[in-house]
This record gives sequence, C-alpha cells and structure tokens, in this order.
Amino acid sequence: MAIFLACIPVARGQPGAPEWAERLVRNVRSSSFPELAKKDIRIEQFTSDSDYFQARFSLSQFILGRRMRYVIRVNSGANLLTAPEEARRAIVAHELAHLAYYAKGNRLHLLGLLRFAGKDFRERFEKRADVEALRRGYAQGLKQYRIWLYEHVPPSALMEKKRDYLSPDEIDALERPTRK
Repeated sequence: MAIFLACIPVARGQPGAPEWAERLVRNVRSSSFPELAKKDIRIEQFTSDSDYFQARFSLSQFILGRRMRYVIRVNSGANLLTAPEEARRAIVAHELAHLAYYAKGNRLHLLGLLRFAGKDFRERFEKRADVEALRRGYAQGLKQYRIWLYEHVPPSALMEKKRDYLSPDEIDALERPTRK
C-alpha cells in the first residue's frame, strides 16, 4: 500500500505548485539535503483536510526502470500559510527525508514500503523521517509544526497524527541530550 500511496499521481487539472512552495523546497533541499541535489524532484498540489505535505515517487518510473522521479505534494489550501515559516521549513525537511530514503540504494528496497498499511510500520517510518529532520537541525521548527498541526486537523485525524509522528514533548526529549 505504501508504494501505492507513495506514487499516487496528482489529479489531472490541479494547478502547479505555488511559488512559495517551490522556493521553500529548493532552499531546504540545497541547504540540508545535498544527496538530493541531482534528483528529479517535482512540487505539486493536492487537497486534504488532514494532510499538508506528502512525499511520493513515480510508480511508472519505478516499474519501467527509468530514472526515478520524486514528488513533494503541497496542500493547496490557504490554511497552510498560517503555519510559521520555520514550521513549514521543518516539515519540508521531514518530507525530503522520505525522498532521501526512497532515493537511497537499490530501488528494490522500496518494496518494503508495502508494509506501510500496518500502523506499526507507518509509525516507525514517519518517526524515522522526523528523527532525520531533527538530525539536520529542524527540531524547533518541527515542534512548531506539530503544535500548529494539532490545531488545524479534524478531530478524527488528530489521534493518528499524534501516534504516527513525534510529539512536541518527544522532540524535546530527543533534543535534550544533544544540547550543550
């Protein structure tokens, strides 16, 4: 299911990504993810009540053995712009951590994403991307993003978000040992 989820194309007819999103992804990518410098990464829009960013890859490129194409999907709702800039930078780092994982090594490792349907795997997968974003210096922004997110998702999605991603308290706990 994760391979399915990771490669769902954007619905036809959706406009291109906003300039702020293109610029944000470009800046975070160039400053924090040098390993993605030569990767084909596109920015596209989608609509959701509970998700604001998503990382995907092209299933057709995967199956046909062509150069992989990766996509960061950005929610087209204006609500996202109310998140602090540092928070948006941090969640983009989280999504780029997913793309770095997709791009690492032999593409057959992506078959392991079939386990994404299981909530235990999904939680580990998402928290691993959070930890990678923390490792690259985005702890405070990720904490800001989660605080913002908890106030902007429907109640029906809140429990899942709190389960699958690091909470502000967990981010603080992970950062404490590394502070000097």
